[in-house]
Amino acid sequence: MSGHHTLLDTRAALRIGGADARDFLQAVITQDIDHCTPDTAQAAALLTPQGKLRFDFLIFAEADAYLIDCAAAARGALIDALTMYRLRSAVEIAEDPHTIHVMWNTEDAPPEFRRDPRHAALGFRALLPADAPRPDDAPDDWHAHRLALGVPEGAEELPEATLFPLECGFQHMHAIDFDKGCYIGQEVTSRVHRKGTLRKTLRPLTFTDTAPPIGTPVESEARVVGEIRAAHGNTALALIREDARAAPLTAAGQAAEAGAGLFPQ
Repeated sequence: MSGHHTLLDTRAALRIGGADARDFLQAVITQDIDHCTPDTAQAAALLTPQGKLRFDFLIFAEADAYLIDCAAAARGALIDALTMYRLRSAVEIAEDPHTIHVMWNTEDAPPEFRRDPRHAALGFRALLPADAPRPDDAPDDWHAHRLALGVPEGAEELPEATLFPLECGFQHMHAIDFDKGCYIGQEVTSRVHRKGTLRKTLRPLTFTDTAPPIGTPVESEARVVGEIRAAHGNTALALIREDARAAPLTAAGQAAEAGAGLFPQ
């Protein structure tokens, strides 16, 4: 089997079970939970009531529960947030010991892997037992590949309650179901979707040398037009004003080439 395989130490799992697990998730997340089957993984998010991102994650369905693949640094906060919304529902929310593995640059993967729903080139993803063999490929290779595609992931790149999901391409990552009905933050998200215009979008940037760190301003003609949100190697993700994206861009004195990423050109 060709391709690459790595374990993501920056990711962790939690389990949501109980008689009301399906109805509970359907009421709070951006994804239609009925699309989650044992044969698929689904991307989703939990938003603030004002429609900003709180947590991004992937969902794996089991026979009696749902496994959530989320940022390890945000797992405790996600459990707390979901527990707050649980109220009197018969729902159990707890940490899970599975580890998150990814395979990419391959058209084949073991049966326990599911296609990553966010982008066709991301390959496959799986939640494996903690004692599964550790693969040889470096996680940084995966992150560089992901960023080049324009796909954001995790609490560091998507700080809680600071970004709108449509700015980050969640509609193009199949993480929002616009037909499912109500969920937390649905009104604002639907209104922005109907208007069809975004002032800022998250785009991949390519540098000749090492990309500047998170938080570095992106400039065009001495005007700040964006900010770097993620960086690995010579690739970064930056939230950039749409009216400046086609202009020459620089960050920390380096010229940057902007790609389309998840968004149409």
